[in-house]
Amino acid sequence: MPRRHRLEHPFGRYLHAFERNLGAAVAGEVEPLHDCRVATRRLRELLPLVTAEVRGKATTRARRRLQRVGRALGRVREIDVGIELLDELTRDGRTPDDATVRLRQHLDDLRATARRQMVSDLKRVHATKLGRRLSAVGAQLRGSTTGAWTRTLSVRMGARASQLRDAVDAAGVLYVSDRLHAVRIATKKLRYGFELAGEAGATRRRAPAQRLKAVQDTLGRLHDIEVLTRLIHGMPLPAPPAPRWVTHVDDLRYRLEAECRRLHSEFIGQRRQLTQAAGAADEAATRIGSRPPNGGTRQSLLAGGRRDTEGGDARLCSGCAQLSGHPPAG
Repeated sequence: MPRRHRLEHPFGRYLHAFERNLGAAVAGEVEPLHDCRVATRRLRELLPLVTAEVRGKATTRARRRLQRVGRALGRVREIDVGIELLDELTRDGRTPDDATVRLRQHLDDLRATARRQMVSDLKRVHATKLGRRLSAVGAQLRGSTTGAWTRTLSVRMGARASQLRDAVDAAGVLYVSDRLHAVRIATKKLRYGFELAGEAGATRRRAPAQRLKAVQDTLGRLHDIEVLTRLIHGMPLPAPPAPRWVTHVDDLRYRLEAECRRLHSEFIGQRRQLTQAAGAADEAATRIGSRPPNGGTRQSLLAGGRRDTEGGDARLCSGCAQLSGHPPAG
């Protein structure tokens, strides 16, 4: 019997998460839609490694289809986050009900429209068949012994680190939304790379993923508030003279903009964590790339990477532990 490939476990779980949540996401359930979208991202991060092992056009086509599925889900997810954020920010009673009710109705209408478009887009991409095609791709891993995925992982981690440094440099210290968005995406991609490397047994460093997650949380919150602000800007308003609820909506928008500035200041204080994580990614990429491409079992690969641990801590990072089904350390 062929030895189980180190990529089979993460590939199988990401695929299971995608298939398990797709139906409920199409039905309009909020959390399954989010989980399904995350699964598409993780599968897209993993597929280039699979391609290095099995070759063929199937993985390239599957990656393109996953990207289209993620985009179809994305618009609805943004509105879901806006609704959750509106509920959170208006819970303190500072925004009068006349504005809150109208804003919530506006977001509900947007979601209904976006969901109809999502269902149409998913039908065009044949999303329900995508799981079977991905399963066929995953089945090819079982017989692969090239180990070429480690070289691909090494190159991609190095590239992700470089992209993150470039994004941080371009962002500077001024509040420019598009540049902060680029930092957020680069941070997320490098974090996914670290977590995938940990789950596949290529590294055991846990601190870099934690640093990336902390900054991602800050920038993610800022992005969510920006999205809600944009949705509010698109809300139809009555002709002048404006009723009182319009003033209340404006007051909420000013609060959101002030919170964005606060979060930006918080990010400025976190930038060093990103440069440290990028440096750790370069080191990990060098070690991973220097190992024999087809050498050893998962245990021997981990044993060769014990120098990757920080402070003698050889535990999986919490994100990798959650992905692998083991309880997170600490």
